[in-house]
Amino acid sequence: MGSMFLRLKSSVLFLRTGWSILGITLFLLLLTETGFRLVYALKDRLGREQRPDRRVLSEGYGGATWPIQHYRELELIEDRWQPYVYFRQKPFRGETITVGPDGLRATWQPPPASGNGSGPGRIEIKLLMLGGSSLWGFGARDFQSIPSLVARSLYDRGWRVELKNLAELGYVSTQEFVALYRELQAGYRPDVVVFYDGVNETTSALLEGAAGLSTNETHRRTEFNLSQSPVRLVGALGASLLKDSGSYRFAQAVRLRLAGEPAASGPASSPEAIRALSDAVVHYYQANVVSVEVLGRSFGFRPLFYWQANVFTKALLVPVEQEEAARYAWAEPIFREVHGRIGASNALRSDPAFRDLSGIFSDSRNLVFIDYCHTTESANERIAAAIVEDVINALRRAPLADSKPGRGASGAGRETVSSK
Repeated sequence: MGSMFLRLKSSVLFLRTGWSILGITLFLLLLTETGFRLVYALKDRLGREQRPDRRVLSEGYGGATWPIQHYRELELIEDRWQPYVYFRQKPFRGETITVGPDGLRATWQPPPASGNGSGPGRIEIKLLMLGGSSLWGFGARDFQSIPSLVARSLYDRGWRVELKNLAELGYVSTQEFVALYRELQAGYRPDVVVFYDGVNETTSALLEGAAGLSTNETHRRTEFNLSQSPVRLVGALGASLLKDSGSYRFAQAVRLRLAGEPAASGPASSPEAIRALSDAVVHYYQANVVSVEVLGRSFGFRPLFYWQANVFTKALLVPVEQEEAARYAWAEPIFREVHGRIGASNALRSDPAFRDLSGIFSDSRNLVFIDYCHTTESANERIAAAIVEDVINALRRAPLADSKPGRGASGAGRETVSSK
C-alpha cells in the first residue's frame, strides 16, 4: 500500500513538473512571438514607403495630397462574394472612393432632367463599361475615373448617358463577359458596351502559368470547399497563422540572410513558354471579343474593345516610370510579346470595334503611370477622349432603335434630334 502511494505521489509530481515545464515553454513562446510582432510592426510602420511616391504627387497630380487618402481607402475596401465572377467590392464611402450597394464604383451621372424630357438636343443612351482596376478607377477620384470622364464628355456633346461602371479590381475579360451576360439576363439593355483590357489578361497568364484564368486563380482553387472539410479548414487556418506570425518572419529573415536574396522578384519563364503563353492570351481574348459581338447582335448593342497601355509601351519614361518598369522587369518579356501578337492579329486589326490604345502615350514626356499600369487623372482624360469619339461614331453609324429584344419597361424614350 505504501509503495502504491509513493508511485502515485511520484506520478502526480511528474505530471505537475511536466505541466509546469509546458506552461513555462508556452509562456516563453508567446512572449517571444509578442516581441517579434511588436518589433516587426514598428519596423513596418517606420519603413513603410509612402504611397504614392512624393514625385507622383508633384509630377502626376500637380502637388495635390488627396492621392495619399486614396491609397488609404484602397486598403480599407473589401471584397464580397459575387456569383459567377467570384467577387465585387462591399459598399464603401470615403473621400475619394464610393462603392454602392450593388458593388459598383460610383460614376458621374448627368443632372436630373427638367420636365418630362431629357432636355433639348440630348439623346438618351445606356452605356456599360467593363474592365479591371484601371477602368475601375485605381488612382482616381470617383468623378475622375475613365467612365466618369466619358459620361461627362458625352453629356457636354449632346448625349444624356446612363452609365454603369461594371469594372472591378483584378477582373479579366472572361469575368467581364460573364458580368455583361448577367446584366442582359436581368433585363438591362445597353446601347453601347465598352471593354478595356490587356494588363490583367497578361499578368494572370504569367502568374498562373496558363492563359484564360482569373487573377489569383490558385487562391480560389485552395479555398474550394474548404468549409466542408474541418481537417483542411484547420490546416489552412494553422498555415495562415504561421505565415502571419512574427516568428515565421524572423525565420525567413534568417534564411534570406544565410542563403541570400532570390535571384528574381517574379515568376521566371523560358522564351518558349513566354511565346506559348502570349499566343494563348491573344487566343482567349479574341474568343471573348467574338462572343461579345454575337451578344451585341442578339441584344441590340454595339460593342467597343480597347487594349490598354502600360509602362512598357511608353517610349519616354520619366524617372518614376523607369523605376516601376525596373520593378516589374520580370513581366516585361510577356507584355512585349503579347503586344506584338495583338498588333499582328488579322482578326483584331480587321475588326472596326477593336482599337489598340497601347501606344496612346508614346509621345508623352510627362508622368503618366503611377505604377506599371495605372494612370493619373490627366492621363485618364486622354483615354476617355479616345473612347468618346468611338462611342459617338458607333452611335451615328447605326440609329438607335426604339425597342430592343426584352427591353420592356427598362427602355428609355429617345429624342430624334441629332447630336452635337
